[in-house]
Amino acid sequence: MTTTSFSRRTALKMAAGATGAAFLAACGKSNGAGGGGGGGVLNVWGGVPPESGPNDLIAAFQKEHPDIKVTYTRYVNDDQGKLKLDTSLQGGVPIDVFYTYDTPTLTKRVNAGLAVDLSEKVAGDSDLAKFAADKSPATNVAIGGKVYSVPAQTSPTVIFVNDSMLSAAGITIPDGWDVNEYHDVARRLSKAGKVFGSFKTPPIHRYTIGPNYFYSEDGKSSSFGQPIWRQYLELALAMQADGSALPQRTIKAEKLETFVHGPLLTGRVAMLPAQLFVLRYASDLKEFPHDFKIRAVPNPVPVKGKEAWNDGAIGDHISISAKSENQEAAWTFVKYCMMNGNYMIKGGRLPSLLDPAKQSQAVADLLGPDRDKLYDVASFEKALFQSAPKIPIDTVTTGAVEIDTMYTKLHDEVLLGQRSVDDFVTQATREADKAIKAAG
Repeated sequence: MTTTSFSRRTALKMAAGATGAAFLAACGKSNGAGGGGGGGVLNVWGGVPPESGPNDLIAAFQKEHPDIKVTYTRYVNDDQGKLKLDTSLQGGVPIDVFYTYDTPTLTKRVNAGLAVDLSEKVAGDSDLAKFAADKSPATNVAIGGKVYSVPAQTSPTVIFVNDSMLSAAGITIPDGWDVNEYHDVARRLSKAGKVFGSFKTPPIHRYTIGPNYFYSEDGKSSSFGQPIWRQYLELALAMQADGSALPQRTIKAEKLETFVHGPLLTGRVAMLPAQLFVLRYASDLKEFPHDFKIRAVPNPVPVKGKEAWNDGAIGDHISISAKSENQEAAWTFVKYCMMNGNYMIKGGRLPSLLDPAKQSQAVADLLGPDRDKLYDVASFEKALFQSAPKIPIDTVTTGAVEIDTMYTKLHDEVLLGQRSVDDFVTQATREADKAIKAAG
């Protein structure tokens, strides 16, 4: 684990392993933190590298809270990293505040009693009341009618495109393109095993169903019998077969589910459907040298001319550990993070409380000082704000952990050629309905 310690005068970097990063900060009172702060020592765990925003956030925080010390530990948000955090929360490792990046994992932690109920604090705070339980599903995840976190960022997905490959192929992507056009563009950008047009198949099931996409409308059964699931899997198999998408076997073998940016930045794929965190890697020419610009394009719609959901997230869910012995200071820190999300923009994270008047500046901060060299800046402004992505918030969590695990397994088996689409529909429906019934 790498640890970085901050004081008022010095910032000393120390290496102690290779699993994460942490820093120690002396912190002080905030104009936007809410409450008195309480003082003490806080241990905060998150998945964002310290240099990609947390360092700046803490540096600003430390000027206002001299009575609080904060240690930030970075964990990698993959299966191993999630398990490390869960084990630490349950064991003897002191943790006060932690970040979660998906609803099933948040649900698992809440059901295990690892997070504090923040319902009253959120509802009673004029700045954060929009995230209260009774405001869901519009703004936050409510579990059992209560909120155990507040979402620090909004991260729509876009299609990141290698602009040089697009120009060389003479392709112009139309406004309001559909998934058939996406498939056609991916085929035209592919080069016989050397370049794949797309990293993966766009998740048209999520685009179509939107929130609670594993569930029926009433939440009492699963959605896997809906035709869109079959359409998605058949499209994914077709794109693998014609070489316009990376094979799932390759994605699994190279563990690309977490590090999706690599194939785009090395010129191995031409298009990447992904969230904005990709930008922190794309802007790092030292680690990922490349000589092409990246263009942002809105997601294709499943049906031409029909509005669709975006499959991004309103996330970076900040929670307070149930074992925290300094919950007043923890809430002060949580509130400060929510009110000062601009420090996290350079790491590819748009604040959930972003002022609309600052959207252009947010794009500039997202793309960094070399933005004119690395990106088609206007395309990002259009994709992120002019197209107004409609991001779903999942509010049904019945059996969510079991269903998510089951879906990942069966989905991979289909794309690996180990299971038919028909069998997927039958088995997924059976297992998901069983999980819903057992949890209900």
